[in-house]
Amino acid sequence: MVKRVPLPPKLDTAASADLQKQLMDARDDDLVLDAAAVEMVGAKCLELLICAGVLWKNACRDISIENVSSQMLDDLKRFGLTPDALLEYAA
Repeated sequence: MVKRVPLPPKLDTAASADLQKQLMDARDDDLVLDAAAVEMVGAKCLELLICAGVLWKNACRDISIENVSSQMLDDLKRFGLTPDALLEYAA
């Protein structure tokens, strides 16, 4: 089964606990992260997303990110990442 998780507009420290819960609730499914609404990405949530990539790949599950907003692209660029590279660390 594929689970879709819409990411919140602010992926900051305040959002990290909820994001972690959403990710763990979906851990037995393939995962699609919908980043259309993202306006800001902070380091804590970025770390969670990278860790999710590792967990899903280690569990032989698919994980992807789609509808990446321009704001998220800008924030990822500041961290030296692209949407593809965000989950690439799990490969």
